[in-house]
Amino acid sequence: MGTKIDIGEVTELKRMEWEKRFIMKDDGFHCPKCDSIIQQTTCYVSVYFREFRELAGGGEVRHVPYPYCPNCDGKPENVSGYIKEPYI
Repeated sequence: MGTKIDIGEVTELKRMEWEKRFIMKDDGFHCPKCDSIIQQTTCYVSVYFREFRELAGGGEVRHVPYPYCPNCDGKPENVSGYIKEPYI
């Protein structure tokens, strides 16, 4: 059984950091610790309205690719997070 990961607020900087964790080789990204080929799962990102103090939104969920090492990280069962956007 996989793990559940809550990554908190998903920002562009955080997404760039995900890519920096791994090493690019001819056959794709590899883990710097164990050299395994990196896998990808879906991160379910809830969209919340920035104007509200509490996390509140209209129910929109976006799907964002989430990379992981199958050896070091295990296979995540569920990856979730959120973003804050203006209510327009």
